[in-house]
Amino acid sequence: MTIREFYQSVIESNVNEDIIDKATELLNALDARNEKRKSTDSKEKREVAERRNAIVAFLNDHKGESFTRDQISFNLDIDPAKVSGACTALVKDGTVIKTEIKVEKSRKVAYSIA
Repeated sequence: MTIREFYQSVIESNVNEDIIDKATELLNALDARNEKRKSTDSKEKREVAERRNAIVAFLNDHKGESFTRDQISFNLDIDPAKVSGACTALVKDGTVIKTEIKVEKSRKVAYSIA
C-alpha cells in the first residue's frame, strides 16, 4: 500500500488490515525520525546550553542577589527574549529561583541562583 492509497482510504474511511499495517509502519518511521532528531547534537542546542551555562555562572557569581532579565541581558550581552527562555528552563529544573522585585514604581520578575 502506498502513502497515497493510505491517505485516500482514511478519507474514505475504509479501514482494513492493510490500513492498520501501513499506519503502524508510518508511526514507527515517525518515531524513529523523532528519536534520532532528539538525540542529535545541533548548533542550536549547543547555543542554548551555552546561554544557560552563562546565566548560571553569572548568578553563581552574584549569590544572594536577584536580577531582572534585562539586567542579565545587559551583563551577558544576550538578547532579553533568549534570557527569558533560558531562565524559564532553569526555573523548571530547579537551578534558578524566580521572584518578584520592585523596580522604581513597578514590580518585575527577577531571577537568582537556587
